[in-house]
Amino acid sequence: MNIVLLKARSNDSSMVVQQKQILKYAHHHDIEIDTTEIENSDPTLELEERKEFKGFLRSLSKNDHILIFDLLTFSNNVEELVKIFECLLTRSISIHIADVNTCIHVDSKPLILLDLLVKQRELNKQLDKEKTQGRPKGRMSKSKFDVHRPYVIELLEKSTSISEIAKILKVSRTSLKDYVNSRGLKELVKAKFSLLKSSKQPPLTLKSSISKECSLIKPPVDYTEGTVHEL
Repeated sequence: MNIVLLKARSNDSSMVVQQKQILKYAHHHDIEIDTTEIENSDPTLELEERKEFKGFLRSLSKNDHILIFDLLTFSNNVEELVKIFECLLTRSISIHIADVNTCIHVDSKPLILLDLLVKQRELNKQLDKEKTQGRPKGRMSKSKFDVHRPYVIELLEKSTSISEIAKILKVSRTSLKDYVNSRGLKELVKAKFSLLKSSKQPPLTLKSSISKECSLIKPPVDYTEGTVHEL
C-alpha cells in the first residue's frame, strides 16, 4: 500500500506545500496513492511518548510505502529518526522523501541515509539558532478543541458547516472557527481529497475517502449522548 503521511504544522512547510511536493514526486515516479494519513503528535517528543504515532507505525504492513514531505514529518530529533527508520526498514517498508527526491528502502546504501541524517542535524542546529524567546516558530499551543480534532475533521470531510459542528459540540462557533483556521483543518481536508483524487484511483465513496488519523489509538469521545463534557 502507498500511504501519504502529512504533518500538521504551521511553519513554512504548510499542508499545501507538502501536498504539492508529494504529488509532484508521486507523478514523477508513477506512484498511485492509496490513502492519506495525518500525523498530529509533537515531533520533539521521544518515540515512546508519541502513542498516536507509534499506533500508526504498528498499523503498517510489510512492504508498504510511505510518502512524506521531509524528515521533520517523522521527528525533529536525529536519534529518534534512527529509531523510526530501524522500525520501518526491518519490516521492508520503504520511505519516499519528496523534498529531496529520495527513497530509503531495505536495500539502500547506508551512506544515503547517513547523509540525510547529517544534513538534518545541521538543519536542527540552524533552527535552534533562529529560535526567539517564547514559543519556538512552528509550534502550536494546546487547545481545548484538540480532543475533538479527529471528529471535527471527519465532519468537515462530510461538508458539515462550522455552525453545525459548533452545535454538535455545544461550543462557541467563533472559537471553533478560530481553531479550524489556525490549524488549517479545511486545507488539510482539501489536501487529503486532492491527493486521493490525483492518484487516478476509481471514484471514492465518502466512507472510503475518510482517512484514519494516527489519533485512533486514543479512546473515542462519545457524541451520541447529547452532552459534551466541559472542555
